[in-house]
Amino acid sequence: MTFRPEDEIAEYISRFAHPPVEQVREFAASARPSLVAKGSFLVALGDSVHPLYFVHNGAIRYMLIVPDSGDDVTKDFSFAPTFAASFGSAVSGQPARVGIVAMTDCVVSAWPFQQLTTLYDAHAEWQKLGRKLAEWLYVRKEDREIAFLTRTSEQRYVALTLAFPDKIIQVPQHYLASYLGITPESLSRLKARITSRAKK
Repeated sequence: MTFRPEDEIAEYISRFAHPPVEQVREFAASARPSLVAKGSFLVALGDSVHPLYFVHNGAIRYMLIVPDSGDDVTKDFSFAPTFAASFGSAVSGQPARVGIVAMTDCVVSAWPFQQLTTLYDAHAEWQKLGRKLAEWLYVRKEDREIAFLTRTSEQRYVALTLAFPDKIIQVPQHYLASYLGITPESLSRLKARITSRAKK
């Protein structure tokens, strides 16, 4: 079967809302397709232009730099298929406070972020899509905060592997450790403990 990016975009949108079919087709067809090489920025820190991406294939990482230490910290991951943007900065019109980096080679479609927000006035279902995406991001953020307050690093790691059993292997270990809030060495010891217990 021929790969049709616009069909994948339309199918993903339908998980959240059901705007008029013709409007969805026009939106999907207007996207700018591209290949983003592993290690390249989709959004760099400080960018003032805010694209909205749909990731058809691959994995991305949301990151920021800690001002005092200069450490590169992993805020989150996303795996295809998914929308991606530096949402907070795009909505507020500020320079990007969170960067987005391709962890693998990625096939993406892109639009100006405003192209989505202008559709909110076109039909109530576009507003529903925006609300559902915002709710999903909020719940994900809250779950992560609660996990840091109530779970050990090992419990957070196990939960992550259960949530993304086939995709977590795409995440380099130092990024995974950063996401969990531990050092790569601590992650290695943690994984060794889990493996040792599994063998008993």
